[in-house]
Amino acid sequence: MRPPHTRIVFFGVLLLVAPASIVASDGGTAIDHQGDEIIIGAATDQRIEGTTPFESGTIIGVRVKSVGETHPFLVSKAVKVGENGSFDVVFDLSELAPLQGGPIHVEVRHNESTIHELDGVLVTKNMPAESTLTYAPPTDGTTSPPSTTTATTTTPDDSSSGIDVPGFGIVAGLVALGSVILLTRR
Repeated sequence: MRPPHTRIVFFGVLLLVAPASIVASDGGTAIDHQGDEIIIGAATDQRIEGTTPFESGTIIGVRVKSVGETHPFLVSKAVKVGENGSFDVVFDLSELAPLQGGPIHVEVRHNESTIHELDGVLVTKNMPAESTLTYAPPTDGTTSPPSTTTATTTTPDDSSSGIDVPGFGIVAGLVALGSVILLTRR
């Protein structure tokens, strides 16, 4: 029979590691857009708007990255959630205009976890041959997309809080568990 302190140490390590390995989905984040995917132009003032159930002042991240044949890029910005859970972030993508356009992936992130994702298209001067989208440079100084009418929403995967504890991931848990096993065998 093992001494009782061995079990206490084992369960203590387990309690520290288990919550950190759970990835949360908030269940109510939405990105405003028209149609099945978001369309973003390679121009200044490209706006991504949406809502999230987080409180006003919470910091979230919005990331846009290329997919497939689209010229490789990744842009990301942190933004504070506004009143009623709204968020609004503006990207300057004008440097991408001469590059190969095509599919993109947009993510909303909180605590280093993706809480909502959406596929889309980056429209540039150099679109793939099969694309029906054409680049239209801004003429009136505004490049914001037309008003949005559709929103996609996420569904909750679990009921965790979404809090990540740095340093207590799966690897740290395995190291701690191995240490406990070695100490109990002495």
